[in-house]
Parts: sequence; structure tokens; C-alpha cells
Amino acid sequence: MNERAPRHLEQLLLVLDYDGTVTVDECNEIILQRFTGDAWRPLEAQALDGTLTHAECFRQQFALVKAPRDELYAAMADLAEPAPGLASLLDWALAGGARVAVISVGFREAIERVWERHGLPPVELYASELEALPGGGYTVVLDDLFGDCPRCGPGGCKGATVRALRQAGDAVAAFGDGVGDLCLAREADIVFARGVLQRLCAAEGIAYHPLTNFATAWTQLARWIDGGGQDAAMTREKGTDAR
Repeated sequence: MNERAPRHLEQLLLVLDYDGTVTVDECNEIILQRFTGDAWRPLEAQALDGTLTHAECFRQQFALVKAPRDELYAAMADLAEPAPGLASLLDWALAGGARVAVISVGFREAIERVWERHGLPPVELYASELEALPGGGYTVVLDDLFGDCPRCGPGGCKGATVRALRQAGDAVAAFGDGVGDLCLAREADIVFARGVLQRLCAAEGIAYHPLTNFATAWTQLARWIDGGGQDAAMTREKGTDAR
């Protein structure tokens, strides 16, 4: 991880995963359980043990769904509740001139519905589209800025999106929770992690802040910026040892 902080917010690129990071619940899991029963679970286990990439897991899971697309999007949007403190963090970052991007394998239209319903400030969105398959079900088409990497597979890497968005002099703050967010963390200068991403960061020695809520994260991010990239509160190994 690069040890640097922006002199001011115009040099900050803030990147966030959506499902389970921006949202309180893992809405995709709830939706998959509703529309496919337990059929999605073996694929999830393969993604967690590394035998299936996150993006390919997502594609195969939603190929199992037979519900009409609009019904699916509406259910996803209805379930999604933005995490506490998110709107205030976004307002602060954008007002200060930072660039903010949501990078998600989730569905653009469902995410846009949530943003509109909750009046969240506009951000850049790099997400996916559902395309119907001839025999029923769907395939997932990711945004073109998702790139290739050995871990994420072809066209499935969020880290490539960060590299495409990052401008000279930018510092990157990344927020994530899952397997697909490890490459976000690898590209970032400061990481806020919850869930599986904490374990993955610990395994690679990537320092991170446990993401408990966005109000606390806002305070920690501002302190990191003010301190020029020095932050003894971040943890490195198993979420317990301070840097």
C-alpha cells in the first residue's frame, strides 16, 4: 500500500463497493435466496474458497433466476437501506472536491433506484447490466472499466477500474466487504473493510480500518488526511495488531 495522503480533497479518489458496504444488508444474498432457494449457496462457497471468481460466481448465480427483470430490480431496490452516515460522508467528500465512485458487480438500474429514493448525492457508478438468456435466466455484463487479473478473472477486476480512474497525485480511499473487493484494497492508500475483506486483508498484510459505520470512517479518513497518511489506528494482521 502506498503511504500517502492528499493535501486537500481534490486529490482524493473515494471508491466504494455497493452490496454489504454501502447497504446495511447483503441484499444480493437475500434476493438469491428468495428467487432460487439454496441453489446459489454452492457457488458462493466456491467463490469464498477461491475456486470460482467473484464475477463468475455472480453470473452463474443470477443465471438461476427466472423472475422478470423489473421485478428483480424492484425487489433489490426495496431491500436496500444505505448504511448510517453514508450520505454525510459523501456530502463532505464531494463538497471538498473529491471524486467518488461506486464500483460494483451489482446492477446499475437497481443501484440508481436506491440512490434516487434516498436522495443520495450523485457519484460515478461502474456496475453491471442484466441481459436475458434465450432459455431463461440472465447473464451479467460488467462495466467495460472492469479489467482482467489472475484472481478476478477476465473482465472482473475492480482494481483495474481504480487504475483507470486514478489521476496523477490521487490518493485512494477504498471501502469494501467481500471477495471481489480485495483488488480495491490492493490499489488503495487507506482501506475500510468489513466482513470477508478483513480476513483477506489480514492474510496479505494490508492495513485497514474495520468498517463499523460511515460516521466513524469519516472521522478516521479526515484524521488520516490531516496526518499526511500516518495512521497508527489501522490494523494489519488479523485485525488486531496496530501499525
